[in-house]
Amino acid sequence: MKLKLLLFYVLIVFSKTILSQDLNEVHLDPPENITPSITETIEQSTIHYGATPQNYNGEVILFTHGFSALTQLYFSNNKFYEQAYNDGYQVAFVSTTRGDGMWKNGEILAQSIDQICDKFKVKQLNIIAHSNGGKASEVAMYKYDKNDKVKRVFALGTPFWGTYVADISQFWWFNWLWKHTGLNEGTATSTTYYCRDVIRPYFDNHPNNDPEKFYIVGGSSFSRANALFYFSGSIVKIAQGSNDGIAAYSSTQRPNGNYLFSKDKLHLDHAEVAEGQKVWQHIQPILSGKAPKFKSSEKKVANDFSIVKSNYQIFYSDNKYDELKLDKNNKRGLLTFFHKSDNKFAIKSSENTRFKRLSRNKNVSSFNIYSENRKLSMSTNSKYVGFLTQSEGVNMIYKDDKISNKINIYFDREINNIQKTEINAIITKKSDITGKSTSEKTIVRALNYDKLKNKFYLDKSEFDKGVYTVHITAIHDDFKRNIISGFSVGNLKGYTSVNPKDINNLNNSF
Repeated sequence: MKLKLLLFYVLIVFSKTILSQDLNEVHLDPPENITPSITETIEQSTIHYGATPQNYNGEVILFTHGFSALTQLYFSNNKFYEQAYNDGYQVAFVSTTRGDGMWKNGEILAQSIDQICDKFKVKQLNIIAHSNGGKASEVAMYKYDKNDKVKRVFALGTPFWGTYVADISQFWWFNWLWKHTGLNEGTATSTTYYCRDVIRPYFDNHPNNDPEKFYIVGGSSFSRANALFYFSGSIVKIAQGSNDGIAAYSSTQRPNGNYLFSKDKLHLDHAEVAEGQKVWQHIQPILSGKAPKFKSSEKKVANDFSIVKSNYQIFYSDNKYDELKLDKNNKRGLLTFFHKSDNKFAIKSSENTRFKRLSRNKNVSSFNIYSENRKLSMSTNSKYVGFLTQSEGVNMIYKDDKISNKINIYFDREINNIQKTEINAIITKKSDITGKSTSEKTIVRALNYDKLKNKFYLDKSEFDKGVYTVHITAIHDDFKRNIISGFSVGNLKGYTSVNPKDINNLNNSF
């Protein structure tokens, strides 16, 4: 018994020692002396302290980065350091990790907050965080109790509610597709359903949650000029609408935060929202206290992310048996191909079907389609994943109902013989509730029809605690629809007491 107690206390001391170790420190020259070569020397778990300006105003800003970058983001064609320095702010750039995710990065960020506050003898600092750095800030503030040391968080393009790019990455037939986005296998906890079911409830219901501290910069633009964001942004647009190439505008909406821009007002992509020359002018007035207070109407409540809508069919070149068809009485549609080959994408159609190319950008091609036949057949010169969208067609709606513990599927209009619709779900358990991968187990379930409610449903009570992907296929005589989504069983309640090693093994992209 005494030995067990001794080991217990040793473990506590050891854990505290690990968490209290100072991060590496580097002191920077004034911004006019910084050269591009600095990006070659930036390492993980490092704080780069900016020079103290002569007009120092007593305010400190901590800059942190997203999932796949380090703080070189802020030194490559970026004016943030120069602008903050000239306006009298002491800055510190914190490099956490490249790819280890929000939980590990949040732990490092928590340590850096203590270290920076001690160094400059301030009780609070401001955070400017790009992308996943906004979620790492939440971890630091609420998992590691640094909320009192943080005055404000400016979240630049942070997908608080996940991204559809992560959703599709969970399916083996999309493996080659999502690799074009530069992500790794750690996307499981950046899925829209994991953020909806697990991450947001954990932080939004945290007793110390303080939405007033969060200022949200959400972009609504991506272009062909950036091939990577055009590729991923085109995918996100189909399922989540307006986005910056990674984060849908709706996903940047941290509940009851302060929104600097409404939807479609900030025409910047996911990289541009982190450039000082483009956003400092909107941030500095808030830092200085000169900006007017946000009205209650500007403190938005997030959308209902339990609902997913589909007016499209998903198809892919590896599936030779899938049937692609237009809705009954419809002769037109939009085909969007995400193709593996960078070369000119070519498509051959069957008789009585015409394709009109709308756009092509490296790995993305779009076509308007006109067909006298509902059933479509074609051949291409590249591996692909495609979406057939019919804007005037029926919408299939996926609703994760927490009260009934069911997945409900229904449609947005009256449909003849709706009860004859065949709806199947391919369900795979991908991870435990903390996001750690598990041995995958896939099952197929036919959804039951509830005549009274005119809905189809899947009862989740049969599933163990964990995170699951769902691929829904609905086949009716008049239409065919697909939805890719997922659900979680369980939550992170009481998660503050888990082993720190479990936290460090979690992954969350962006």
